[in-house]
Formats: sequence, structure tokens, C-alpha cells
Amino acid sequence: MYNQPITIEDWDGDGGIRIPDEVLQEMGGDVGDTVYLVEEFIGTTRVLVISKIPRIPNRIDELVEQWDRE
Repeated sequence: MYNQPITIEDWDGDGGIRIPDEVLQEMGGDVGDTVYLVEEFIGTTRVLVISKIPRIPNRIDELVEQWDRE
């Protein structure tokens, strides 16, 4: 798991973030790729996650995927 603080900047009145190159490399991404800001919960704490997929599967989804393969 990678943990990198990212500052929200003002871009012409809109909030914007720059994703550092080392974060993109860790994700296997590059300039021009699409990433998603996904709301997730760790216990009861709401967190935002930058992901290469629009929805992060939970453990039940992973188990069902294995059943579908058999």
C-alpha cells in the first residue's frame, strides 16, 4: 500500500490535484490515463482512494469471481 500526501490546489477557482510521478509509477499509470476518485470505508472512517478502476471490489466480490471461474 502506498501512502502519499497530495495537496489540493486552486486551478482557476476549481480545486485540483497533481498526482506525483512516483504515485503514477506505483499505480502503473502514466500521463493521459484515467483514474477514479473512489469513496470507500475503512471500518467506519470514510476515505477517498485514487484507483485505476471505477469501483473497488469488496471481499465478497472476489469470492464470487472465484466461483464464476470454476
